[in-house]
Amino acid sequence: MTDRVTIDINGPVSVLDHGGDGPLVVFVHGLEGSAYNWSLLAPQIALTHRVVAPDLSGFGYTPPAGRGSTVDANAELVASTIRHYGKDALLMGNSMGGLISLIVADKHPDLVRGVVLINPAAPVTDWSKVSPPTAARLSTPLIPLLGGSIVDAYRSTQTAEQGAEEALHFVAVDATSMDPVVWQHAEEIARLRRTQEWSTDTLVTAVRSIAPYVLRKPTFARMLHRIAPPVLLIHGAEDDLIQVETARWIGRERPDWTTVLFEGVGHVPMLETPEKVLDVFDVWEQATFGTSASSTP
Repeated sequence: MTDRVTIDINGPVSVLDHGGDGPLVVFVHGLEGSAYNWSLLAPQIALTHRVVAPDLSGFGYTPPAGRGSTVDANAELVASTIRHYGKDALLMGNSMGGLISLIVADKHPDLVRGVVLINPAAPVTDWSKVSPPTAARLSTPLIPLLGGSIVDAYRSTQTAEQGAEEALHFVAVDATSMDPVVWQHAEEIARLRRTQEWSTDTLVTAVRSIAPYVLRKPTFARMLHRIAPPVLLIHGAEDDLIQVETARWIGRERPDWTTVLFEGVGHVPMLETPEKVLDVFDVWEQATFGTSASSTP
């Protein structure tokens, strides 16, 4: 049973509470995503874990409420979410949520028992392979003074449903094959964003806060080497946003981490191939902690 609940972390935070008993798992969504991004994985993992998925500050159904929407501010929100539900969590983060999960593990190692990174935001290793559409999508919010206005102007040319369709085709190799519930959730969140006066500012703020992490490779590498909990890195090899070369670089920096590449998969493996993600997670967790996501209590 999944319930949407609101908890108080210096303001309201909307959480999809998937229930379950066992080790705490906290899902962390990516840029312009929401807690819905984990709905294909959560029910299975909740068979053996306590599972929650917050909407980050300024995303989904969680308002900024004066907390800010930077990755650092949302790392503190995630840390507080862990404290709210327990004291020792396995974090699973995608894209921006992967970066946030790393920040939490770096700054609050006492709260994190392990990390699963799924196509995490990280430094570009080969700028020549960045496609023009990707470059435009990433750089527009960074334009001083005008970035937000350009985003608003572009959004005004689309319906919410068209925006959701464009986004899904951007992140997935074959969006048409994704579960219909993924499309329903994407359209719901796209419509919701059009009613939220903070949605564009949130996007701009979040992108600008990501930039210092992904544009400073040596600094990012130092953070990688400070991470103490065990880490599983899953990466869709056909990701046009976070290149597979970046995942390979992370694997070289931390050869003690488990790195698994999915051929024929894009930026959101948990939505494109949830069964494969569950299988890899199950094997890694069993080997690392002696627990399993697939076995019932």
